[in-house]
Amino acid sequence: MVISGCKTFILRCRFCGRLSEYEFNIFQIMSNNKVEYRCKCGENNVIIKRQDDKEIVIEIGCFNCGDKHYHKLSLKDILKDDNILYCLHGSKLSFLGSKNIGNQILLGEQINIKEINIGKAGKDYFNNSDILAKALNKIYALNKENKLSCDCGNPKINIEFFPDRMELKCSNCKSVSIIFAETEEDLSVLLKKDKIMLKEHSISCIDSINEKNRDIEKDKYLK
Repeated sequence: MVISGCKTFILRCRFCGRLSEYEFNIFQIMSNNKVEYRCKCGENNVIIKRQDDKEIVIEIGCFNCGDKHYHKLSLKDILKDDNILYCLHGSKLSFLGSKNIGNQILLGEQINIKEINIGKAGKDYFNNSDILAKALNKIYALNKENKLSCDCGNPKINIEFFPDRMELKCSNCKSVSIIFAETEEDLSVLLKKDKIMLKEHSISCIDSINEKNRDIEKDKYLK
């Protein structure tokens, strides 16, 4: 199963009742202190604030009761395909998850979790969630400093998640950088990087095994 770093955020505007869909990009959210989503009518529907490297706080204007509600989500929650956020009075407030499920919601013009067939990405999906979280923090930092790019010239890099790794993908030339995040050794290799440049039309890899092999080859050469 692949977990995408681009999610869909859906809710009804508190002011006009319009059902709106917003792109929720993990890079954007975690690289900024605050992100806002506005309705076409001008109402500020959602404010998302990064609380730390592993959590965000979402402030949502509620269509059902008219109040504002606050939800705290961890990184593990954000990566799920099926987050349904609720009003304090029990009504469904918004959806955060995969685009495919989001499209089903938009077609039905309502959030109805019973009508959606979903596969959950539970907390045990990742082989080492702590290592992955620290690796993501490094990726976010590089992206914020504009040190994450592709040598084809395209600045837009997407991210997908697997149990043992992340994959950075160029949206233009489809190049891929595979970053393993399973062991302390994998993390150590990544933390030493001061930038990541994807190679045009190529697949590259960042992990501890490759690094050890390079060290062995270097030692042979020096001898």
